Amino acid sequence: RLTKISGGKPRVTSVTSIVKELNKTLNGDESAYYVVPDSRDMLTQLLFLYEISGGDGLSDWVSEDYSTSHITVDLKEYKAAESELDVGDARRMAEQCFPGAHISVIGVIAEYASMNQKLVKGELWSFLGSFVIIAFMLIIAFGSIRTGLIAMIPNVAPVLLTGGLMGFCGFPLDMLTMTVMPMILGMAVDDTIHFTNHVKYEMEQHEDYHTAIITSYKEIGRSMASSTLILCVMFLMYMFSPMSMLFRIGLLSIVGLGSALIADYTLTPILLFMAKPLGKEKTGKLPRN
Repeated sequence: RLTKISGGKPRVTSVTSIVKELNKTLNGDESAYYVVPDSRDMLTQLLFLYEISGGDGLSDWVSEDYSTSHITVDLKEYKAAESELDVGDARRMAEQCFPGAHISVIGVIAEYASMNQKLVKGELWSFLGSFVIIAFMLIIAFGSIRTGLIAMIPNVAPVLLTGGLMGFCGFPLDMLTMTVMPMILGMAVDDTIHFTNHVKYEMEQHEDYHTAIITSYKEIGRSMASSTLILCVMFLMYMFSPMSMLFRIGLLSIVGLGSALIADYTLTPILLFMAKPLGKEKTGKLPRN
């Protein structure tokens, strides 16, 4: 019953593993005898034989008076939400198999699963708080509520895309993947401020949104792409890790950073051109081709 928790493989270890191996050895190594004997007397003899033959591994699985047993379940992979459910399932199974016994679920996975859910909730609230603070800082940086809120719109897109990719690929929301979104938001805001400030500067020179945006593309567009490319190459190294959690962080970071750059190349100039939050254009301009 516990093999379902361990990913469908027999990765459950207890004192019965020693008993089965010893029973098989005493019966000519026939695989049919790799079972726990039905006879209580036979079981007692096997354990006694193991003790007098110098076996020192028995104390790892049972107490000296055989009142306490230790069962280890190895998981195929770690997923925070599933691991917390698995811990509950293991406890209920043990209570059904050993009614009246005191059951304790211990180990790194059990502690990490409980801690992870609390940390994720805390990080989620921190992310929402940072989102509000960044919007407030953009309003201060641009000196305009309208401009600050417009500048936040392109930064929402990469966060939503990254979250959608996590759901589509079935990536768990744990305390490691949760750190990707604030990081993407921070880097996306940096490019947005850089581009919007340059458009604002060009507007002061030309008083024309079209000219200001095109000039900004030519002057800082390449540097924005270069910095994003360098960061993506750095996170690409994570995808070669045998650890699935590091692979997920690398993939999500690359997708988030790439989509943030695309949003700053497309959404930001479109919003600036349509909303015109940086001031009015000069009148009497010649028509553009």
